[in-house]
Amino acid sequence: MDDQIARIRSKLTALPAAEKATLGAPVSEKWVVEFEGAHGVRLPEEFRRFLTRIGNGGYGPTYGLLPMEEWHLAAYGGGEGYLSTPFPVVPDLDIPESPAPDGALVDSFPGTITVVYRGCSDFTLLVVTGPGRGRLVEVNADGFFSPRFHADSDFLAWYERWLDFVLTGHRDLTWFADQMAGSEEDLVATLLADTLTARRRAAAYTFISHPKLSPSLPGILLQAYETERHSAVRETILRALAAQGEHGRDLISAALADQAPNVRSLAAVLMTVSTTQGRQLSAPRRQALTDRMTIEDDASVRETIQRMLDHPP
Repeated sequence: MDDQIARIRSKLTALPAAEKATLGAPVSEKWVVEFEGAHGVRLPEEFRRFLTRIGNGGYGPTYGLLPMEEWHLAAYGGGEGYLSTPFPVVPDLDIPESPAPDGALVDSFPGTITVVYRGCSDFTLLVVTGPGRGRLVEVNADGFFSPRFHADSDFLAWYERWLDFVLTGHRDLTWFADQMAGSEEDLVATLLADTLTARRRAAAYTFISHPKLSPSLPGILLQAYETERHSAVRETILRALAAQGEHGRDLISAALADQAPNVRSLAAVLMTVSTTQGRQLSAPRRQALTDRMTIEDDASVRETIQRMLDHPP
């Protein structure tokens, strides 16, 4: 862990000045112990190390890390026994439904600390008590989506991934919560063979913004799409294909025959290109959509295809 602390410090100093990467001063061990005693918990070790050796709040994803004195804001309820009550969601069992299937975890998320406020009613929480202890989880206080865990194993891994994404020039950091660490080779291996659906989807999401990818990747993504069982992962693979440029978009037409109507609709949308003049559709892709219209039996998919065909060439 000491090596990881040193790496994080080094990466913080390597960030460009435009990032304004400042953190609050580290807190004392005494301060942390008093907080833990007051709430009947022990903070996850990686988070304790961050607080006492790197900083307390400041530079991080979205609007930055909340300092300890602001943990009572946002999704942190703060009542007696709040942090010692388990957060019940088990990480990585499956891709959660959206929106949340019930109101059990709306507005209050026991056993967690709010580390990032992401805007509106979205928060990134650190699980202190429960089966996901030490992991980061995305929640919406209004129940617009079910809690979903980040792929990272702990707080230090999560924060270092953020620094790596910034330093390597990921093209769009808004996808950060749904992505994972790894080289192209690592991500391909996860996408093709990992037994956990959530990890396969995280690998696919990472290809959307990854700055250095090989020319052979679109073909590999198509292979992954053709063997993927879960429709949510197939949808993400299509988004990753669209992010690879024209060659990737050309391959998306294969998904017009997908068994899931929502995947077919997404494929139709992603085959178009958004420009300053609106969405445009190339002649070959227009023909593929026209051909699909002749056999498509789902009304919602037909409506989507027609809207895409209405765009100019």
